[in-house]
Amino acid sequence: MSNSEIVKNDDKIYDIIIVGGGVAGISAAIYAKRAGRDILVLEKFVIGGQLNLIGEIENYAGFPKISGNELADKFKAHAKSLGILVKPEEVVDYKLESDDKEVICKNHTYKTKAIILAMGSHPKELNVEGERHFLGRGVSYCALCDGNFFKGKDVAVVGSGDSAFSDALYLSNICNKVYVLTKSYLKLHNYTENDLQDKTNVVILRNALSKNIEGSDKLEKLIYDNNGQEKSLNVDAVFVAIGRKPDTEILKDKLSLNPNGYIITDDKMQTSVEGVFACGDVRENTIKQIATAVGEGAIAGTEANKYVLMKK
Repeated sequence: MSNSEIVKNDDKIYDIIIVGGGVAGISAAIYAKRAGRDILVLEKFVIGGQLNLIGEIENYAGFPKISGNELADKFKAHAKSLGILVKPEEVVDYKLESDDKEVICKNHTYKTKAIILAMGSHPKELNVEGERHFLGRGVSYCALCDGNFFKGKDVAVVGSGDSAFSDALYLSNICNKVYVLTKSYLKLHNYTENDLQDKTNVVILRNALSKNIEGSDKLEKLIYDNNGQEKSLNVDAVFVAIGRKPDTEILKDKLSLNPNGYIITDDKMQTSVEGVFACGDVRENTIKQIATAVGEGAIAGTEANKYVLMKK
C-alpha cells in the first residue's frame, strides 16, 4: 500500500458528523451547531447539493423566486457564519456498532458520538442500449448543466414528473424543439400541463417508452415504443429525468432500508441503529421538496443533539 493509500485516523471524537452538505444536511448542522455541539459536515461535491442543479424556485416560503445557485449560496453563507466545519470527503464505509461510531472516507477515518445521514440521491438511468455509450456526448441527467451545449438543437426529455417538466421549460428557451416522452400519467406537484401550453416548440409524447439510443460519434436518434409501434426521434440530446435513487449502497447491511433503498426512520429521524439519524432525500418520505428537507434536517439536528447529551 502506498503512502497515498494509507487511511489516516482523526483521533478527535466529534459530537455529531453529518454526511451530506445539501439542504437537509446544512439545516441539521445549523440546529446542532446552535445547540453547542462539536460537529463536522462531510460533503463530496459542493455545499447545497442538488440546489446547484435547479433553475428557478418558486415554492420555498420567503423567496417568491430564487435560483437554485442563489439559495445554495445562502445556505453556504449561513453555515460559514456559524463556523460550521465542512470537509470535502467521500464516505466509503461506516462502523456503527459501538458508541463511538466511525465514518470511513477515502483518506481519513472520523469518530463520532452520533451520525446524521443526509447524502441525498442520484439520477436513475433509463437502462437502455446506448445510454452509457453516449453519456457526455448527448445523454445527460442535468438539463441546467448541459442544456446550453445544445442551443438551437432538437432534444428529448424523458420523464413524467416535476423534474422532467422543469427541464422541458428550461430547454424550451434555448433549444429549437423539445420532445417530452412521458408515461400515460403524469406525477406533477409543482407544475401542471398548462405550464407548457404556450411553448410552441414543446411536444409531449404520451405512452412513450424509450428503447435505445443510437448515433455514430455523437447521439443522433432516440428509438421508443408508442402503443406497440416502434418510432424514432432525430435529436441531438436526451435528457433523462425519471427520478432518483438514494445513495445508500454501503448501508444495506448496516441499517433498515425500504425496498427502494431509502432509509427507514421514525418521526424523530432516528434510524434502526441508535445514534444514527437520517433526513432529506435519502430518507423514506412522501414529499421530497426543499421545505421538507429543511424541516427534517431541523428535527435530525435537534434529536441528535439530545442523543449526545443523554450519552454524556
